[in-house]
Amino acid sequence: DYTAARAGELEGADGGARLLWRLLHLLVKHDGVLDGSGGDAAASELLSALAEASPPPAGGASGPHAPPPAQTEAARAGAARELEALLLAGRREEACEHAMGCGLWADALLLSSHIDAAMWKTVMARYAAEVSVAGSPLATLYSLFAGSGPGVLAPPSGATESPLAARWAENLAMMLANPTTDDTEVITQLGDSVRASWGACAAHCCYLLAETPLPLPDGALPHAEQPRLQLLGHDERQAARGFPSLHSIRGTELYAASRASLDPDFDDAGIAPGLLLYAHVLLDAGEADAAARYADELERRRALGGPLPDGFDARLRQLHEQLGAGGGATEGAGESYPAAGEGQLADGGGYPAAADGYPEGSAALAEPLAHAAQEGYPQEGYPQ
Repeated sequence: DYTAARAGELEGADGGARLLWRLLHLLVKHDGVLDGSGGDAAASELLSALAEASPPPAGGASGPHAPPPAQTEAARAGAARELEALLLAGRREEACEHAMGCGLWADALLLSSHIDAAMWKTVMARYAAEVSVAGSPLATLYSLFAGSGPGVLAPPSGATESPLAARWAENLAMMLANPTTDDTEVITQLGDSVRASWGACAAHCCYLLAETPLPLPDGALPHAEQPRLQLLGHDERQAARGFPSLHSIRGTELYAASRASLDPDFDDAGIAPGLLLYAHVLLDAGEADAAARYADELERRRALGGPLPDGFDARLRQLHEQLGAGGGATEGAGESYPAAGEGQLADGGGYPAAADGYPEGSAALAEPLAHAAQEGYPQEGYPQ
């Protein structure tokens, strides 16, 4: 299996690269569903993959704080009498505050549940801060129970990084095993946070789990406003000349296929440039039949009338011409395209010829091409 083999090749890699391919493998294996809360074998596989990718907590920090010094029997009795007196006077809010101040968390949680939602969230938030280390999975879960939502990611005073980032894989496991309201947005923003410290692959693990779409980038917008996810495992800010690896293209294709199989409205327009580049590489490597299948899929996308990047028609026409010259027949071979040069960007529109970055016979081509030659497109347009 391609995804499992790719994950195996990345054994020991830093920054979440291996985990990204393990998650992709599980996504394909389980028909586009990654659910850590089901209590079944699929959930166990997902949570195990995240656990194996989790580094040990920095400085030996764990989830719970050390327990506070035990109260004396007299102190406990005195706190309970004061709590009872406040409740006898009908002062429930004060009683709740008193219970928190005295560490009577069971009483505080019970009382708050009979006051209002705001009080219950306040008690849960203070309880989370009292009994767990900031950024630990336990603190994350309790804060989400308290309704913190994306606010759980806020860095502490004087810091710039979210406390969840240091243990991002464990925090992902905790959120997937115990779903809460707004956790998808928390997972997405966690990806934004870990990108700077852990790299693009770690961020992409979060985006994959949050089912992030793949919209078409807009060249007129600054980088900060571009889509979060463009190609899995590819950091467009650091890659030489911006060229993605063929593994990134292939992995993104599988991700889009898995998502679209469950959600027909899933936006995967942004993968079109990668598929077009992949088709050119296949053709230059002598895989004309596989290139023709990609050309047909690209033609299908073009016929749907959705968003396409500048220069797409000209590059697709070029692909058809090259396939035709080699005797390959494609569905769009007779279509009308812009004249040569029309619609193309001055720098090639982001669609380099294969020789520009992927020389025929290079090691980078071998594995993806072996699978591309075997895995064509069914009627739905996605690889089997």
